[in-house]
Amino acid sequence: MLSIQSILSPSIKKLRSSDSPVLDSEVLLSFVIKKPKEFLFAHPEFAPTAKQISHFKKLIARRAKGEPIAYLIGHKEFYGLDFEINKNVLIPRPETELMVEEVVKKIDRLKIILIDVGTGSGCIPIAILKTIKNTATIKCFAIDISPGAIATAKRNAKKHNVKIKFLHGNLLEPMMSQLTQYSKKNKIIITANLPYLTTKQYRASTSIQHEPRLALVADKSGLALYEQLLKQISVLSKINITLFFEIDPSQARAIIILIKKYLPLAEVKIKNDYAGKKRLVIIDCRL
Repeated sequence: MLSIQSILSPSIKKLRSSDSPVLDSEVLLSFVIKKPKEFLFAHPEFAPTAKQISHFKKLIARRAKGEPIAYLIGHKEFYGLDFEINKNVLIPRPETELMVEEVVKKIDRLKIILIDVGTGSGCIPIAILKTIKNTATIKCFAIDISPGAIATAKRNAKKHNVKIKFLHGNLLEPMMSQLTQYSKKNKIIITANLPYLTTKQYRASTSIQHEPRLALVADKSGLALYEQLLKQISVLSKINITLFFEIDPSQARAIIILIKKYLPLAEVKIKNDYAGKKRLVIIDCRL
């Protein structure tokens, strides 16, 4: 019978190329034995079953090849909430929490139409709705081009008991005919954490190559999808809208040029993330 410590020690050695071999091993073992991580320290004599040990070793082997922990255990924390994560969606990043914070600040007592474009796991709109005390004046939509992502986001919305209407399609296409009508009585807020990496950036980072390329990479120096979205918005009229875009810090100047091309009267701000890097673009405009 192998104890927890005798199982962890060789696994930590196998993950020595990882940034956090000890934590990774502990998280995976906790997941396999279905116990909180604290249990490992409180009960070092605990002996997992042969089946659990076999499962754990397989997960360690996958982690050693670079597969993210979130995909191995099927969930990830974002903004203090637990989200189902799988190969259909991007793993939520801490820097994206800034978007949630800024949207929550922007929402007042007015009637709001909240639209998350490229929703993935649904973490952004779900975190916003869970943070706001009164959601009665908010009507929320989430759009994604991936049916698998929509299915995952729906399960996360159900888990967190929030009301979101999910739509399948490319960027704002599923809602274009409704937006002008909605804007007569509502302020519109659009959040978008679209693919913004270049192919070169994607190839250079082995840590992200287990995630869906569709959710990470875009043409035109990573800004092709943001340009498409801006084009869609530019044809609207009589609309009060605020946009929140997450970008790579290197794209700050280029995204401002794009915004001014399609929304010349817009007011644009770029906020730094918690690491001090230009990350969140906030666009206020009336069309």
